[in-house]
Amino acid sequence: MPEPPRLPGSSSQHLPPYQALLGLDVENYTGMPGVTHAPVSAYLEPLLDAALTAAGLDDLRTAKRFVSNSGDGLALGFDSRLMPFVIAPGLYCLDRELARHNAESDHVPIRMRASLHAGHVTAPGLPGEGNGPARNDLHRLLDSREVKAFLKHASRATTHLVAILSEHVYDISVRNGYAALHPDFFTPVDATVPGREDCSRKAWLYVPSPSGNLLSVPGSHQPHLPKLLTFLSGIDHLSSTLRRFLERY
Repeated sequence: MPEPPRLPGSSSQHLPPYQALLGLDVENYTGMPGVTHAPVSAYLEPLLDAALTAAGLDDLRTAKRFVSNSGDGLALGFDSRLMPFVIAPGLYCLDRELARHNAESDHVPIRMRASLHAGHVTAPGLPGEGNGPARNDLHRLLDSREVKAFLKHASRATTHLVAILSEHVYDISVRNGYAALHPDFFTPVDATVPGREDCSRKAWLYVPSPSGNLLSVPGSHQPHLPKLLTFLSGIDHLSSTLRRFLERY
C-alpha cells in the first residue's frame, strides 16, 4: 500500500520527469449507440498506432508511456524529443487514418480532438504514474470550448481532427522551427473549460484538413469563425451562469 499523501513540508523534493503528453477524445462518444462503445474504445490505440507508423514514429509507438484509455479517449506520455514529429507529420497522419476509416460506409464515424502539452508528471512505474498539473492542463485543453467548437462547426466530410497545442508546446516546437509546419498554420485562442473560466489558457489550434467555412475571412459573406466562436462561447457562458442561478432557487 502506498504512503498516505502528505502536505508539502519544509524540505525540497526532486521534480518528477519531464514528459511530452498527448490527449485524444472522440466527438459525441456518449451519443453513439451503446453497442458501439466498446469496439470504438478498443479501436483507438490501434488507430493511433497506424498513424504513428505512417508518420515514421515506430520508436514512439513501441515506447508509449502510461497509456490511459478513458473509453472515449486516450492519454499518454512520450519522449519529449519527439514532440516536433508528433506535430508534423503525426497529426496529419492521424487525420488521414480517420479519413480512411470514415470513408467506409459500414464504419462507425469517428472524429477526434487532440491536445499536446509537456511538463513534469509522476514517473512511469510509480503509483499515480503520469499524473501532475501538466496532465490536468492537457485535459483542460482537450475539453476546452474552442477546440470543441472548431470540430463541431467544421464539415464532417472533410475535417476529422482538430488539435490544440499548449502555448509551451507551440513555443518550443513550432515558433522555434523544430516542427515542419509554419506558425501560420496555427491560430491562437484563449482556451476555456465550461465552469472553469478562471483557468483560461493561451493555446494554438491546428486543423490538418479544414473545411471551407473554417477559412472564412472578415468582410466575406460568411462569418469569420474565430469571432463566431467567441460569440458562441459567450452564449455558453451565459447559459451556464443562468442554469446555476436557477438551480439555487
